[in-house]
Amino acid sequence: MRFTVNTKELNEAVSIVTKAMPSHSSLPILEGIYIYASASNLFMKCSDLSLQIETEIPALVEEEGSAVLPGRLFAELARRLTADSVEFDGDKNTIKVRSGMVKTSLQVNPSDEYPEMRRVDDEFSAEIGQNTLRSMIKQTIFAVSLEDTKPILNGVCLEFNENNTLRMVALDGFRLAIRNEKIKNCTGSKKVVIPSRAMQEISNILTGGDEAIKLVFSNTHIKIDFGYTKLISRLMDGEYVSYAGILPKNHTSHAIVNCRELQSSTERASLLSREAKSNLIKFSFAEDMLSISANSEKGSINDQIPIKLLGKPLEIAFNARYIIELMRVLEDESVYMRMNNSVTPCVIEPLEGDSFYYMVLPVRLFNGV
Repeated sequence: MRFTVNTKELNEAVSIVTKAMPSHSSLPILEGIYIYASASNLFMKCSDLSLQIETEIPALVEEEGSAVLPGRLFAELARRLTADSVEFDGDKNTIKVRSGMVKTSLQVNPSDEYPEMRRVDDEFSAEIGQNTLRSMIKQTIFAVSLEDTKPILNGVCLEFNENNTLRMVALDGFRLAIRNEKIKNCTGSKKVVIPSRAMQEISNILTGGDEAIKLVFSNTHIKIDFGYTKLISRLMDGEYVSYAGILPKNHTSHAIVNCRELQSSTERASLLSREAKSNLIKFSFAEDMLSISANSEKGSINDQIPIKLLGKPLEIAFNARYIIELMRVLEDESVYMRMNNSVTPCVIEPLEGDSFYYMVLPVRLFNGV
C-alpha cells in the first residue's frame, strides 16, 4: 500500500469519520480508522456498529491496499502535521507515515477483521433541503430524554406522510418539541426513531444551503448520502410514545411574546433561580406586561417585558432551563404562549402557520411562590 494525500483534506476526513469511532469498545478494532486506497481515492470509515460514517478524498495511489489505523493516535498525529501532503507506505502490519521532515511508523490491524454494518437497501426514501433538515434537528433534539427509563425517548421520531410532509418529534416527559416541513419525493408513509447521537452527527455534517439530500431507509437502518460522505445509523427498536392524546385542545389565555426579550429576561432570572434546587421561575401574565421573577437564599429578581395578552391573566411557573433552551433555538421574532392555568401545559406556537409546536409542563406553585 502506497499513496499520498493532501494534509488539510486528510484532517477534514479524519475529523468527520472519527465522530462514529467509539472511545472504548468490546471490539478493539472499532477504535481504529479503516482506510482503503484504490484508483485515485482514499476511502475512510469509522463505526461503532450502531453508527457508521464514511468518506473519501482524492489520493495519488501508487499501490492499492487497506488497513485499520490506531484511531485516536493517528487523529492526534494528523492534526500536528504541517507539511502540505502526507505519504503512506505500508503492509498489513505496519504503515510508515511521512510528511515533510516528520517520519512515523505505526502498527496497524488487518482490514479484513473490521466488521461491516448491514447494507441499507432503498426500501423507502425522501428528499429534504439541507438547511431545512438542520433547522428541524436543532429545534427538536434539545427535548430528547437523557434518561434510560424509556430508551425509545433517547431518539428523535420522524413521521413521513405520502403527501410529502415530515414531522419530527422529541419529548422527555417534561416538554415536547414538534417540527413540520414539506419535503420532496417521499415514497409513502413511514415512522422511524433515530438515535439522538446519529441526529446530532447528521446536523454536524450538513453543509447548509438549499441543496436537497436523500434519506434512504431499510427496516432497520437509515443512510444519508452527502456526496463524498455517507452516514449509516441503526434505527431504534420499539414504538414511539403516542403523544397526540396529551396535546391540549383549548386554551383560555394567549400571550404574544417576543422571543429574544423572553430569552434575555429568563436568563437574568435564572441567575437567581439556579441557586435553588428547583430552578423555578414564575411568570405573571397581565394585559400588556409579563413579570418574570425568581427567589433563592441569595436574593430575588423581578423583570418585566411587554406582551399582548388575549384572555384571562394568570401566574404559572417553569423550570428556567426549559424556557431558555426553547427560546435559543427559535428563529421567529415572536410566538404565542397558550395556557389554561398554573398546572396544565403551556403551548408555544408560531403566530402564523404550523411549522412548530412546543409544550412545556409547569412547576406547581405553592402559596404563590
